[in-house]
Amino acid sequence: MNPNFAPDAQTRRLVLAAGASRQLVLRAGATVVCVDGSVRIDEPVTGPEAAGGLPGPVSVRVNAGEGHGLAYGGVARVTAIGHAEVLCLERPGLAGRLLRRATAFFGLADAGNRKNSLGALHKISK
Repeated sequence: MNPNFAPDAQTRRLVLAAGASRQLVLRAGATVVCVDGSVRIDEPVTGPEAAGGLPGPVSVRVNAGEGHGLAYGGVARVTAIGHAEVLCLERPGLAGRLLRRATAFFGLADAGNRKNSLGALHKISK
C-alpha cells in the first residue's frame, strides 16, 4: 500500500448521466479524474490570468483516464458528455498533512525496535 495515500473523506465519486451537470466547491490543488466517459470542467480564474482582475471561466475537456488539477479554489462545474463517472480528489488541509507527517516520523523511529519479520526465512537461507 502506498504510504502517501490515505483513504478518507477527501475523495468523492460522482456518476453523471448524459448532459448532467454538477457544481462542486473545491479547494485549490484539488484534482478531478474522469474514470469513465468524458466530462467538461468549467472553473473560474481569479488569479493573474484574469483580464483586468475580472474572473473568467476556463473550460477543459477530460476523457476517461485523464485528470485535471484546479489551480484556484472555488466553484467548478462538471458537465458529462455522455454517461460519465468522476472522482474528485481533495488536497488534504494543513492539519491532515501535519498529522500524516507526524505519523510517518514516529513510525520511522519505531523501525529499529521491530522484531525481525523474516524469522525462519532468514535461518533457511543461511
